[in-house]
Amino acid sequence: MLRIFLVLLPLSVLLIGAGGYGIIRRALKPLSDMTQAADSISEGSDLSRRITPGPGEDEVHRLARTFDRMMERLQNVFENERRFTSDVSHELRTPVSVILSQCEFASREDATEEEQAQALAAVAAQARQMSALISQLLTLSRMDSGRHQPNRERINLSELAEITLEELREQAAAAGITLEGQFEAGLFAEADETMMMRLFINLLTNSIQYGKEGGHTLFTLKKEAGEIVGTIADDGIGIRKEQLDKIWLRFYQADPARSQDRQGSSGLGLPMVKGIVQAHGGTIGVTSTPGKGSSFTFRLPL
Repeated sequence: MLRIFLVLLPLSVLLIGAGGYGIIRRALKPLSDMTQAADSISEGSDLSRRITPGPGEDEVHRLARTFDRMMERLQNVFENERRFTSDVSHELRTPVSVILSQCEFASREDATEEEQAQALAAVAAQARQMSALISQLLTLSRMDSGRHQPNRERINLSELAEITLEELREQAAAAGITLEGQFEAGLFAEADETMMMRLFINLLTNSIQYGKEGGHTLFTLKKEAGEIVGTIADDGIGIRKEQLDKIWLRFYQADPARSQDRQGSSGLGLPMVKGIVQAHGGTIGVTSTPGKGSSFTFRLPL
């Protein structure tokens, strides 16, 4: 018996040690993979690295899956920032080029006073466009950081919608589009009046810009289930299904050719609309059929 114990005990210890080492190594492998992924990211800025742990519901596997989700969000943020920087550079490059060319044109020795005046007017127009773009970017930046909070006061959204509609009728008529409003009377809400007007203007301008000659836009406002529900529906060119989620991205334009034909579009209108609605605790969505039109619906708490 003593000899048997002397033989089996060391062998058992070795087997238990080897088995325990294998179990621990397998259990800690996701941690090793996370370390390698973190080192790879820090050395080469490769945010596409993922651990992709196998099946398992223990703490280590849950931590690995959480790490993968975190990296997915970080990659999206960095890609959005990279695209945003590229888009801003592109948007500012055109007006800067125009300003420089007009300055060179006006500084010619043989330039007439009329040519200089035209060049100065072109420079002023481009400068105003840049100023509006920068103002919109600053507003969006403040919204993202939470520093641009609504100045809430009790306002009549029905009257505000009617005023906004009247202000844009001439612009819509010039584009061959008819504006119509159906507003429930006496819709009051605690909201920022300037923000609400910007919300209405941006949505209506968007419907005009992407409308068809002889088209129609209907703006409705009503109270429903303790909320104020607004809908701006048009019969314009519509938006393809794969673009519906992208229209809320900054500088994204569903039809860049259409945007270039009509001045004043920078691709920041709808992101600002979404920011305004969210700042007031509301939601906004869109449905669209290519060739038949789009319908934007926002909901604001009373």
